[in-house]
This record gives sequence, C-alpha cells and structure tokens, in this order.
Amino acid sequence: MVLGGLVVEEGFAEQFTNLENRIKEVVERYRDFEQTKSALEARIYELEEALKTKVAAEQRYVEEKSIIGAKIEGLLSRLDQAAG
Repeated sequence: MVLGGLVVEEGFAEQFTNLENRIKEVVERYRDFEQTKSALEARIYELEEALKTKVAAEQRYVEEKSIIGAKIEGLLSRLDQAAG
C-alpha cells in the first residue's frame, strides 16, 4: 500500500512537473507573442506615418498642378488677346 502510495505520489509529482513545464512554455510563448505584437504595432505606426506623409505630398502635388494649369491657361489667354 505504501509502495502503491509512492507510485501515485511520484505520478502526481511527475504530472505537476509536466504541468509546470507546460506553463513555462505557455508563458514564454506569450512573452514572444507580446514582443512580436509590440514590434508589429510599432511597424504599423511607422507605415501609417509614412502614408500620412505621402498623402500630404500628393495633395500638395495636386494643388501645385492645379495652380500651374491655371497659370498656363492665363498665359494662353493673354497670348490669344495679344494675337487677336
């Protein structure tokens, strides 16, 4: 009976050891996922900022193109008036 009790106790001890090891693995994976998540969030922020910069630059380009087009139209109108 005592021998049987020791086998059971050893079985429980082994089960607890296995459980502790699994918990350690889960905690390590969780930490890895947290680090990966943080890195990805930082990258997302960088990409969003780059996108904002490019959108602003494109908007400036569109505005400048419009202004240049209006100036060209004005110059062409003056030429027409001078020639006409």
